[in-house]
Amino acid sequence: MTTTARRAALAAVMKNLRSYTKPRWPKPGEKPHNTIELLSGAEFEGGDVVRDIGMYLSPMLEPSWPHKVPKRLLTIMKGLRAEPSLARLRQLEDAAQTVLDEADAGRSPVLAQTIAVVEDLVDRSLVYAAALGCQRAAMRCAVLAFRHWRGRPTSFANPVTHGLMLSMLDYLHSADLHVAPADVRGYVQESRHMQIWQADGDARRLTYLLTLVQDAIDTPEAGASAPDDPEDRAAIAEDRAGIVRQAPPVTETRPEDGVLWFNEDGQTYTGADLPLAPGMVVIGDVSHVKKSGKLDTDPVKEAEPIIGKRLPLVAPPADLGAARAELLGEFPHAERIVDRLLRPQASRDSVGNPPVLIWGPPGGGKTRFARRYGEVMGLQPGVLSMAGLTDALPITGTPRGWSSANFGILVRELLRTKIANPLIVVDEGDKIGASRHNGNAADALMNLLSPETSARYRDVYLQADVDGSRVQWIITANTLDTIPKPLLDRCLVLRLEEPGPEHLRTLATSILQDVRTDRGLDELWAPPFDGVEWSALEANWAKGGSLRALRRLVETVLDAREAGLRQ
Repeated sequence: MTTTARRAALAAVMKNLRSYTKPRWPKPGEKPHNTIELLSGAEFEGGDVVRDIGMYLSPMLEPSWPHKVPKRLLTIMKGLRAEPSLARLRQLEDAAQTVLDEADAGRSPVLAQTIAVVEDLVDRSLVYAAALGCQRAAMRCAVLAFRHWRGRPTSFANPVTHGLMLSMLDYLHSADLHVAPADVRGYVQESRHMQIWQADGDARRLTYLLTLVQDAIDTPEAGASAPDDPEDRAAIAEDRAGIVRQAPPVTETRPEDGVLWFNEDGQTYTGADLPLAPGMVVIGDVSHVKKSGKLDTDPVKEAEPIIGKRLPLVAPPADLGAARAELLGEFPHAERIVDRLLRPQASRDSVGNPPVLIWGPPGGGKTRFARRYGEVMGLQPGVLSMAGLTDALPITGTPRGWSSANFGILVRELLRTKIANPLIVVDEGDKIGASRHNGNAADALMNLLSPETSARYRDVYLQADVDGSRVQWIITANTLDTIPKPLLDRCLVLRLEEPGPEHLRTLATSILQDVRTDRGLDELWAPPFDGVEWSALEANWAKGGSLRALRRLVETVLDAREAGLRQ
């Protein structure tokens, strides 16, 4: 592409940038997205695959539908619309593919227009099945996304073309997972935009590495220098592509040399030339910040530990399987949420997820789960409660001159943890206030959740920009009804159901350990439950329910032990 053409293409993308970075919802009153749009990451009707299935099939089942297909195929389509399931989607795919095979063999002539419709039925059933967790369907969808992406002009850029590339990577990742597929009853609504943007880091690494090698190939002379780009631009490209140098492990310590490190090639490093681990500077130049008066506090001095410093980005645990087992040992009813949060970490250099909103009935353990997830991943979680929060000041910070002047939540957590991707748990998000006195809390929170604004977030106390783009967020809520829709659109929304009776033994054992810690007891003084105690717990928690209620039952059993009331 010539320089002029590239500039024109870049200008066209910039003009329509929101279409690339925001969810693409079906417009009201219009048909659902076509299959290619869904393959590229557009949202299902209402964000719900079941609703989209109904909207897609209903016109085809009208008597006025002009296409003639075998009765068996129509019967399967009716059954799928009436009771969607993964099994029926597979039946639809098989039946539609049989129609195509029969037509190809000349045994059952079909109009060309109808062939196109039946081909779309096959592809659409794969998209729906992949959304329900079918690995085979995800692999087929990756092939479809690649086929459609490759068939588009190289110089042509639009949200669908771009989305096909990201979606292809996401489908490949999903096809490699070993997670049991969910049927409709176990399906968790999830934004496709959030799913495929998990592949953004993979796409950046792919682009960076391919460009690097291609530039070397195109260099006219062997050993010639790299293309004449500014060093800072190269550094930014490396950072955005996620190209980082991991610190090698310590091998030995020598008094004369200090700590020595080694890599796989046997090369050693001293502390002076140690390769950089993943990290980033969250607060850069503050020379423009106005000096404080004699009676004022000095925010620059207070933030000195992180100003201009490269804060580490916490990497995923080396054994994600062990992390999964630890979380499921405490929250067996959160398996799908655990897998959804851990899945993207397998290919990342640092822990990262889009903003997450976990909602469900009270007492299901949402806040505790969010905090424990952060602890297991090493993100040093902090909790910000929305209950009783009437304005935005705890989020944005308080300006200088106020008696309560202080940093916003972003700088406070970066200072507390000294890492660039800590986890902030926003508790009781459904109680977020609507007052606009001293700023609206929901508006302030939305700015922190958006990648564009969080990367240059102005802390009003420090009066300088802060890069909070890698900070992790989990919001918990009992209901979605009172949460502003713009806030929901920025989040990956996951539902946590109440635990059932089948989870009792795992949960009660975990709660017993917590109660031991709270009471200063060990296993000798508070041994595991015996048969009589298990029977009592099972009888009083027969339908499952709130973890708070289960904890009270566990404490009651322990109190009965101490009082000698067990019979």
